[in-house]
Amino acid sequence: MQASTENETWVRVCRRKGRGRTTITPITLATPTPSAPTLTLEQVKENHDRFSAKWKATAAYIQLLQIVSDQFKSGNYATVTRAVCFGLGPFDALPLGNRDRARTAHFELVAFLTIVEHLESLTNSRIRCSFQDPVFNSVDKAFLESLGHQVVETPVGFELVDNETFAFGIHLYRDIYSQVFAAHIPAMFIGTSYELWEELHGENLNWARMKELDESCDKVGFPTTKGDRIYHIFFNSVIHWRRKYES
Repeated sequence: MQASTENETWVRVCRRKGRGRTTITPITLATPTPSAPTLTLEQVKENHDRFSAKWKATAAYIQLLQIVSDQFKSGNYATVTRAVCFGLGPFDALPLGNRDRARTAHFELVAFLTIVEHLESLTNSRIRCSFQDPVFNSVDKAFLESLGHQVVETPVGFELVDNETFAFGIHLYRDIYSQVFAAHIPAMFIGTSYELWEELHGENLNWARMKELDESCDKVGFPTTKGDRIYHIFFNSVIHWRRKYES
């Protein structure tokens, strides 16, 4: 999970089971640090291959490809030439006592790369990918680099975002999103929507930059099917496409 550089109180977005209501929980977290690796690079690769196969067997995978194709072919949206992924989390979460966190990191990665690779096929051009998360350990970094991608330290990822960037960050904190959008509204963004933040905070939200992104983009919910293995990973995540005529 991506965090800011100092201890801070954030809001965690959660859905109360059985009631269909979104609630907020204030939590205080210290700046995360990498854990010592317990998996080898080859073990992480093997795990990733397994999760990638599971992802491609979901209905969401096919639906996501169709959404990207339809939006691209409309010609109404800004061009993507770069992609930056924030807060992916560790692929080796055993030291944290949370195997689900590693599972989530793999599924988020394959979804992110599905979009990037599909856009590359549609545009016939390469999209350079960068990853930023302070919890990455040496094996996490080596794994991403073995896929041909760049791992950067905070705040370099924020500085890479321009108006031709695809910015990806699932269930991150407001502080992180604010830094992602600080200089430019990206061409494409996947994460928590302004609508949900507004639902949580009402008139007290006071987040002009997020509202600007919301008003500059057309939006569609990230495809999920209740009950499948990725439902809770991408639940409430929204795909934002900035319209061409919006700066």
